[in-house]
Amino acid sequence: MVNLSILLKFANSFDFHVHTLVFLSNSTNDVYRFTKRNRSYYLRITQKPLEYEEKIKAELDWIQYLVKKGVRAALPIQTSKNQFTAVCQEDNKWYIATAFEAATGSFFDKNSDQYWNPKIFRNWGETMGMMHRLSKTYESSEVNGSRDSWSMSGNNNPNLQVGRYKVLRDKWISMERQIDILPRDKEAFGLIHHDFHPYNFVIQNETITVFDFDDSIFGWFSLDIAIAATHAIWWGVKKEDRCAKNEFAHLFLYEFLMGYRKENDLSERWVKTIPMFMEYRNICSFFWWLGDWDGDESRLTEEQRNAIDNAVKLIERHVPFDGCDIKI
Repeated sequence: MVNLSILLKFANSFDFHVHTLVFLSNSTNDVYRFTKRNRSYYLRITQKPLEYEEKIKAELDWIQYLVKKGVRAALPIQTSKNQFTAVCQEDNKWYIATAFEAATGSFFDKNSDQYWNPKIFRNWGETMGMMHRLSKTYESSEVNGSRDSWSMSGNNNPNLQVGRYKVLRDKWISMERQIDILPRDKEAFGLIHHDFHPYNFVIQNETITVFDFDDSIFGWFSLDIAIAATHAIWWGVKKEDRCAKNEFAHLFLYEFLMGYRKENDLSERWVKTIPMFMEYRNICSFFWWLGDWDGDESRLTEEQRNAIDNAVKLIERHVPFDGCDIKI
């Protein structure tokens, strides 16, 4: 968490009282909720080199374009100096702040028919389809091209080059090489959300409002779909057995793609890459833990060690994503 002096500076920049801040999370960024004139907003603080501000400006530019064209998304708000970012430096570190309107609605609940049902899956797909269609014609007004493009990770951690960790790493590298040679034509590749999972949108009357575009990159549209499907299956299945996962995956992808195709045309060739990208997202999840791992297994939780063991068994048996038989 950042210290109070930084929070005071950003509270002054966005013209709100610092005592209204409520800390929410600090996974990639520090995120707070605050109140201004009886309305709720979110403050996101990123600790990055100052040059990264241009990437954030590109993110915000795209959000505003999407909303202007009809996508329901949480809009950024301006500072008192009519800027969409605020920066400060402390202890030779730069901090970049952005603030967003609070989207109205509730998060998904897999045990509630109101907040987790086929109509929501279809609307989720329709929202993403609209975003991808608009991505094809989007041109940034200020910083076009400053968001990153998908690239291979290149992790050379020596602790991942032995035993079961090597099995995971080899699978990861093999998949990235397979992905890297895919075409990047305009009909299948563009600016994507890259993290459009169920905790990055809220639901109101089955309508979707999306937020958290911080991971947005230039990537394949089918990768964006696969990320949504992967997280839906991870978090949205009521029973953890393979049969339940397969059944839910079939239902989810059918409804999601029905909605998606209302807004964007994606050829069957690219639709068939979705299961591969789902498996890739699953493999990537292990390296969220292991990317900078020092080799000390006691630093991994029992749940993480069990997940790695299970993943390695599936890889060695040539069984795809999380034991599911995803067919489209």
